[in-house]
Amino acid sequence: MLAGKDSAANATSWFFYLLYKNPLIQKKVVEEITEVIGNNMKDKEHLEDFVACMTEEVLEKMHYLHAAFTETLRLYPAVPVDGGCADVDDVLPDGFHIRKGDEVNYMSYAGRMPYIWGNNAADFQPVRWLKDGNFQPESPFKFIAFHTGLQICLGKDFAYRQMKILAAAVLYFFRI
Repeated sequence: MLAGKDSAANATSWFFYLLYKNPLIQKKVVEEITEVIGNNMKDKEHLEDFVACMTEEVLEKMHYLHAAFTETLRLYPAVPVDGGCADVDDVLPDGFHIRKGDEVNYMSYAGRMPYIWGNNAADFQPVRWLKDGNFQPESPFKFIAFHTGLQICLGKDFAYRQMKILAAAVLYFFRI
């Protein structure tokens, strides 16, 4: 839980920044939160009722919120540079040879590359993650904010849950 607190806080900060810069997207996020939570709360004014209704089922219904966070992480990855040390001689997918002991680093800012994400790669567009209103993940080899393969972040689902609960609380009780 502690390992991800800084990266989740960083991603949430960028999320609120992007909502501020994109009021129509903010409106859609707020509408979804209000609809999903409002249907599950007895008293819409009390924080205790809000906390009680924040179940996994409720969070799973927030597809647009999840897409907005994923789009935020695509543009502003919480861990922008990562890497490791080669344990054995190997060949990278592009044909580059590395030797045992070589340091290999990569930048997660591939989320901004037009040849991967299209000509609108620099735009904040949560809808790129939705199909028929439901969140559709991309391959972790394309969306590398949580890394991929054996090194994929173990706290990915927890991080999303944490960020969605905080965002839902702030946007439900306050307007930015």
